[in-house]
Amino acid sequence: MSQLHFPVTYEGSHGEKVEKEITLDSEKYKKYYQDEYFQLMQEYPPDQAETHILPVKKNYIQKEVSQAFGNEKEVAYDIAEMINALDREVKGVQNET
Repeated sequence: MSQLHFPVTYEGSHGEKVEKEITLDSEKYKKYYQDEYFQLMQEYPPDQAETHILPVKKNYIQKEVSQAFGNEKEVAYDIAEMINALDREVKGVQNET
């Protein structure tokens, strides 16, 4: 697994637009949702389980962004792109093994 970098934009202390990167670890991401995903797979067909796990994936990213940029106002980032990239990384590593 690897670490992926994503842009995050926020308003600086003088009202300026500041862009930085956040690094998200695909292994931590996978571990965060994996237990709940297996439970959902028991309860729902695969396509429905994926729908139910999406809020868990979003929560992981929101927590990571909050920890990194908690004091900043108006933090903007593309959560859908982050989820897609992390999912591709997790699935790519699974396919290699």
